[in-house]
Amino acid sequence: MRFSSLGDVGLAASVTGALGEVAFRTLPRYHDLVRRFPGVVCALGPADAAPPGRVVDLHNNLRSRQYRADTRLSRQDWRRRSRVWFKTAPADPVILRYARAAGVVASPPPWLPRVERGSALVLAPGAAHATKRWPYWKELAASWDGPVRAIGGPGDEALVAALGGEVESGFERTLDAMQGGAVLVAGDTGLLHLGVAAGLPVVGLFGPTTAEDGFFTYGAGVPAQALELPLSCRPCSRFGGAECPVGDHACLRDLPVERVLAAALAMAR
Repeated sequence: MRFSSLGDVGLAASVTGALGEVAFRTLPRYHDLVRRFPGVVCALGPADAAPPGRVVDLHNNLRSRQYRADTRLSRQDWRRRSRVWFKTAPADPVILRYARAAGVVASPPPWLPRVERGSALVLAPGAAHATKRWPYWKELAASWDGPVRAIGGPGDEALVAALGGEVESGFERTLDAMQGGAVLVAGDTGLLHLGVAAGLPVVGLFGPTTAEDGFFTYGAGVPAQALELPLSCRPCSRFGGAECPVGDHACLRDLPVERVLAAALAMAR
């Protein structure tokens, strides 16, 4: 079980292949995605009856605790909150916590059929939280010597359209839009993890969160680089927020186009 969100569901593919035949319980909007995971033979909605077998809860929230489970994810909530409040050590990577709950060794990406590489710069400019949005996507697109493609999810339409793309409906079309990509540049969002899952080199732009906060540690297999600034206020949130707590958004505002372009070119080789 893992009900949401996109990034968390996508990273569960790191353990499904080691579990034999898997029935994956999640929200219906993720069914098309989880059916592509290694070992997954069917997708279940919240109300669907489960087949017999061991139950692994990779969510461990109020909703998932309504179901019987043999093992549950260690949420490490205190460590995650303490990280924000007191800048203590980060929680364990989520893939490691998934592997512990499942009792398996996580496999490195890609976990989905690998996309065909090409020369396009793939951009995912959107984010559910405003503080995770880097302000210089147009400048990056203009600096790329080759085709540029923009992707996004619901709510990202204006950002994606400004870069000449459109929000695709469904994971199959989103993955199709990654075909021919040389590298994906994205914020700390689910599409960043989806790109890794499909074998596309990625550059992740981290602002209110940090790369070591549990979601960017994939293991070997797909080239991935995180870009972030060493500011004392980071991380300021576990998930991002509507506005910068100190008012300057320097964590992403001061991350220059030139640095992001250089990283993208290095990942594209």
